[in-house]
Amino acid sequence: MAPYSNELKAMVIPENFQESPMNVLKEKCLIVTHMEYECEYLRNESNTVYGSVRPVVMHFQVRVGVAHHVRLFYDWLSQNGHYNVSFLFNATFDSNNRLSGYDDGMVVDGYVVKIEEIFSTEKTALGQDEQVLLDVDMLVRSIEYMGRDNNLKNTFIR
Repeated sequence: MAPYSNELKAMVIPENFQESPMNVLKEKCLIVTHMEYECEYLRNESNTVYGSVRPVVMHFQVRVGVAHHVRLFYDWLSQNGHYNVSFLFNATFDSNNRLSGYDDGMVVDGYVVKIEEIFSTEKTALGQDEQVLLDVDMLVRSIEYMGRDNNLKNTFIR
């Protein structure tokens, strides 16, 4: 495995960051190495949504630096509740390592259904030793997209 970049192009926060956006610390963020999902509605000629949506499973892989984050996802897996995960793209932080801005984002509400760990003994760009990659699959209930200028769009999975 090649060493990973320390750039925060996409990151995950294991909570709904909208509840307190100014209190998101950089140390709570996990760097996304891969993410994929497919969500599609059927529409009629007048562009009205009809029918149900196929179940949406979001797969994402994050680089974990703190064991607490791994434990949190395993706790979610063992419980039957739904949880929020926030994805932020091109996030910036102030001098106190608090979130100061982002280009786009989304809050995913869903159930953790699968977790896999991948270990690497390669060194990071900062010279840290072992890296843990966490593969997570979530069965999605809803997705809230957030763009620039407070542009919000909710998608509920029926």
